[in-house]
Amino acid sequence: MGFISNLFGKDETQKFLDACKFGQTENVEKILKRNKVEINSRDAYGNAALICAANKGYRDIVELLIEGGADLNIQEENGDTALAAAAKIERGDIVDLLIKSGADLNIQDKNGETALKFGVKVGYRNIAELLIEGGTDLNIQDRNGETALICAADRAHEEIVKLLIKGGADLNLRDKKHNTALNAAAKIGHKNIVELLVRVGADLDSQDKNGKTALIHAADRGYTDIAKLFIEKGVDLNIQDEHGLTALMFSAQTGHKDVLELLIEGGADLHIQDENNNTALEIAAEMGFNEIVDLLIEAGAGPRS
Repeated sequence: MGFISNLFGKDETQKFLDACKFGQTENVEKILKRNKVEINSRDAYGNAALICAANKGYRDIVELLIEGGADLNIQEENGDTALAAAAKIERGDIVDLLIKSGADLNIQDKNGETALKFGVKVGYRNIAELLIEGGTDLNIQDRNGETALICAADRAHEEIVKLLIKGGADLNLRDKKHNTALNAAAKIGHKNIVELLVRVGADLDSQDKNGKTALIHAADRGYTDIAKLFIEKGVDLNIQDEHGLTALMFSAQTGHKDVLELLIEGGADLHIQDENNNTALEIAAEMGFNEIVDLLIEAGAGPRS
């Protein structure tokens, strides 16, 4: 007995949805030919047949439903479309089919995420590439303001960062915390991504919600190579965060001697005071970093009071 006969007692719509969920291609085809179901019928969770088939990776059924006129952009209760469902299981063949069939690439779910954003988040380079080539909007921001580029930089997906840059993503969009892609890459110490973004013109002095620049993040974490790159590219060494701290002060506060030396050599102002009227020298002295204190005095910061 076939699948349909085993579902005796269920209405035609339920049979149809179950056939799509369980990959029963022949039964889906038979039901569609009888033309007694609404092709965009949904289950209790708002999943239409097309979403059910895409979510399970049943390409043949997806193709049948597309040919039958299914709504390519219908969304389930969380806002996912068939395209997003296929992206989530890394089914490039289904993503490609939906793109070529005219699916809207820019629909956002309840979190503001698109199919591209999800593919980027989990590092599916092939999915990202298909969507970028298909013309998806690279600069859509989710509910936290995060773009695909910020997401890729934050998760160290270097190859996807390259794709997004090549595709023309806005380098300097900021999320709700005012982080740019460059700030995100600097925070995690990913030098290659930092270099990529610097090379193509990212704003070096953009400040996040707390006033921190990418250089400040590098100084705070002791990323010497990244700090050196920023200094060589001419960043403003003396930008202060919300508490009046500069990159020099952060390196003095955290004991990152190599970064501090680079900042001194680069011409950082030794005399700037934070909100408590402390200089880098006074901060280093308070932290007990005597070697840094000596370096600052030698550079002209003046003796400890």
